[in-house]
Parts: sequence; structure tokens; C-alpha cells
Amino acid sequence: MAKHIIIDRDGTLIEHIPYLCDPEKVRILPTVKEGLQILKQSGCRLFLHTNQSGVGRGYFSYHDAERCNQEMLRQIGLGSDLFERVCMAPESPEQPADYRKPSSKFGREIMAEYGAAANDLCYIGDNVTDLLTAKKLGCGGIGVDTALHDLRKMLAENDLSGTYPVVDSFLEAATYAIRR
Repeated sequence: MAKHIIIDRDGTLIEHIPYLCDPEKVRILPTVKEGLQILKQSGCRLFLHTNQSGVGRGYFSYHDAERCNQEMLRQIGLGSDLFERVCMAPESPEQPADYRKPSSKFGREIMAEYGAAANDLCYIGDNVTDLLTAKKLGCGGIGVDTALHDLRKMLAENDLSGTYPVVDSFLEAATYAIRR
């Protein structure tokens, strides 16, 4: 079982709204709260890793993105300390990537800080970049197909077909992670 779960935000935990910067538009996806409860009850440490290119592009501020995170946590209702650490990557795709997925920097920091091996980590996300990050780290990964992307097709295009499971809900991903 992976003990350190790194989770994407937009399209995985909340509805994907391009360049989300208004907390009033945050909507939790079905089964997210149940899935997070299962992970926490299983003793997993949870981390949030989200690309926020709107900050790098100047569309909104880092503070706006943080406010959306706070609203997401409020709606989930499992406490403001649900995530051990939060990594919001503000770089746009045109900028040099520091934390922007598929950068493995955040995952490597978690491994160092928590003394975790690669097989102790699992990325959960709705985009191929989440699973490319897992591949770079040599850790587990689970795709959540929330119908925004054709995730299975994207995995095939990146030679990742069959490498990572793809499920249809966050609850399925959480259940898979604790049974893996």
C-alpha cells in the first residue's frame, strides 16, 4: 500500500474550470470526500500538487489560487490540515518548470522529508502529466477519468498504456491505492 498519496486538484478533486480563481465556482466532484476519508482512515499521508499556470500567465494571483484551495477544503469538510503539504506550481507551460508537473521535484521533496521510498508514493490525477510525474519518480500512479480528457488515449500517446490503471471516480482511485 502506498502511504504517501499525491493528489491533483482540478479535474480530480474539484470540477475543472479553466483558470479557476473564484472560490464561489469551486465544486467538489462526486465521491471525493468518501475517497479522502478512506485514504486518511488507512493511515495515508495526503499531499496536493496542482499546476496553476494562470498565475504564471498573470490571469490571477497566487492568493486567488490559495483561496480556491481553502474553499475546496471547506467543502470537503475534513479539516484545513487534510494535506500534509500543498504544492501549487505557478509556472506557465512557456516558463522553465520548477514544480510544474510533470516535474518530479515535489515528489522528491516528499521522499526526502518523510524518508519514503518510491513504492511508498502514489500520484492520483486526471491528466497524463500526473502519471508522467509518477513515471519520473518510479512510483505508483492512478488515473481518474472524469471525462475532461481522454486519459486512456493520452496514456497511449505517451507509451504508458497498461502502466497505470485508469478508474472512473476518485473513490475507485482511493480504494485501488490502499489495495495496491
